[in-house]
Amino acid sequence: MRIRPNSLGFTLLLGALAALPPLAIDMGLPALAALGISFNTSSAATGLTLSLFMAGFAIAQLIFGPVSDRYGRRPILFIGCGVFALANVMCTIAPSINTLILWRLIAGAGAGAAAVLEMAIMRDLFEGAAARTQFSYINLVMSIAPMIAPTIGGLILTIADWRAIYGVLAVGGLVLVGAITIGFGESIADQATRCDRTSSPDQQLPSSSK
Repeated sequence: MRIRPNSLGFTLLLGALAALPPLAIDMGLPALAALGISFNTSSAATGLTLSLFMAGFAIAQLIFGPVSDRYGRRPILFIGCGVFALANVMCTIAPSINTLILWRLIAGAGAGAAAVLEMAIMRDLFEGAAARTQFSYINLVMSIAPMIAPTIGGLILTIADWRAIYGVLAVGGLVLVGAITIGFGESIADQATRCDRTSSPDQQLPSSSK
């Protein structure tokens, strides 16, 4: 059953996609010291789990955006969230800091897909006041998520170790995969329908008579 674009559920889906990158970045901040102790490594090495995530996040947006224009938002978004979930699962079982850094890079790529496509989806489906409203909601989420993410990570550390943080992120990615599978239709198709209506023959001006 597809989630209607003008519904609360669809706004929550876009908000979850927008929250994914800041949560994935900032939830791990309280665990950096624990990472160094666990892998007996330097703070510079643990810092790479953040900087390489950002590198994957930035590069992926350059790739996933154009690819989604050709093949559609839904399959690329599904792949991106699936990659994010898988990468975080692998982070939870990483045997070394180098392996963790590699999978954080891949997780960043998956989060990059969510970031670029939620903006593309808004452009596909909303115009005028509706687009501004959705954009304001997304900005609100992107402002709040970095503030609460370290607190969430710290709370997780009080009941489990640093690996549980990546486990929570993996669950979030899987929830998004399920929501996309069940409730998200292809937004480019809606855009094409809207364009067809705009350019229909009935709306074209008649040619001037000689």
